[in-house]
Amino acid sequence: MREVNYNLEKRRILILDEQPARWGSKNYYKVKDLYYSAFPEWERFSWFSMVLMSFRRKLKLNAVYDGETFCGMICYYISDSTVYLAYLAVTAELRGNGYGSKILHMLEEKYPEQQIVLDIEPLDPDAENYHQRVSRLRFYQKNGWRRTHQMLIDADGEFEALVDQNHFDKKDFAKTLKQMSLGFYRFRIEK
Repeated sequence: MREVNYNLEKRRILILDEQPARWGSKNYYKVKDLYYSAFPEWERFSWFSMVLMSFRRKLKLNAVYDGETFCGMICYYISDSTVYLAYLAVTAELRGNGYGSKILHMLEEKYPEQQIVLDIEPLDPDAENYHQRVSRLRFYQKNGWRRTHQMLIDADGEFEALVDQNHFDKKDFAKTLKQMSLGFYRFRIEK
């Protein structure tokens, strides 16, 4: 009989848990620190706005844990038929270990009837971070996300919308962004 040696650490199933990042909690400071370190200033909402919006039940600003280990943060807004994934970040020391994929799948399992939309920097060969943009797109495509070829254009620039399904409902996505920002966010969506 042949002996099989499994490396259990690599094959371990990730079971993740979301916990709210309420003001003053340990999650609040962990999420805030990760938010500031993972996203450039021009790409971030103000932290004060994020915390304020999270008092609304439809906006989730959460820490993500694998057991007792803080592994990331996620911020998303839920409407009737769209979930807008505004931010997803994995802690620097855990990147490359499947946590980003698992967080995406966790969200897809939680909201199977809604389209989930996120936006990324467009593929511009002249961009300083072109290779990073390509890697980011490949990551999402590897996880089943599709390009919509629709651009979200706002004061900070252009971002391409990606969706987790075959169909992209542009009107509902726009409605979701307006609801999330209480109508204050100025944007347009176009091809």
